[in-house]
Amino acid sequence: MTQTRRNRGFTLIELMIVVAIIGILAAIAIPNFIRFQARARQSEANTNLKSLFTGLRTQQRMPPQVIRATSFAPERGNRYSYHLENACSSTEDRSKVDTKQNNNDTCVGTDQFKFTSFPLFFAPEALTSVTWDAKCSGVSMAGAAGIFGSQDNWCFLAYAAGDVDNTLGTDKADTWVIGSSDGSLGANCPTSAGQPVAAGEPFNVYNDVNCD
Repeated sequence: MTQTRRNRGFTLIELMIVVAIIGILAAIAIPNFIRFQARARQSEANTNLKSLFTGLRTQQRMPPQVIRATSFAPERGNRYSYHLENACSSTEDRSKVDTKQNNNDTCVGTDQFKFTSFPLFFAPEALTSVTWDAKCSGVSMAGAAGIFGSQDNWCFLAYAAGDVDNTLGTDKADTWVIGSSDGSLGANCPTSAGQPVAAGEPFNVYNDVNCD
């Protein structure tokens, strides 16, 4: 006589164990995925700052203190504002379909047309320490964004500041800087001092991914 095996389903305890395992995996994976997305968004600042650096570096004489002096125009959809002046006394407005440019813009604003909750520009976080080479320290370049010096002897420092982890209003701006000089720079967060940075190399002053 053959004996048949009755089909049986999962017990409640087995289902609870599976759900618990899925919950644990999700708790680990989701924050890591969010951080991965945020790090990917930081590539925008790196790419655009290098473009601004290249445009300024090719100028033979000191350009005016306006961010489009080298035809710098980052693509729309930018999460960062770009600064040749920390406080942005005049900013290219990207809140409409058509951008609004002013002759004396020192900054390019965030794309408020796409990111409606973003401010016109983010306030960059300050470097904790700055030492430039003799040329740029000799024209009084320190930690503020701008173009410094005279027609034939000048240096520049530019910033990018933005939000990459979608926690607007609860943390500080993800901040990057690029300069025309080799130097030793201190980051705000993660805190560090005296890191060697080459001219044209973007440096992360405040890491919005890891610090908030």
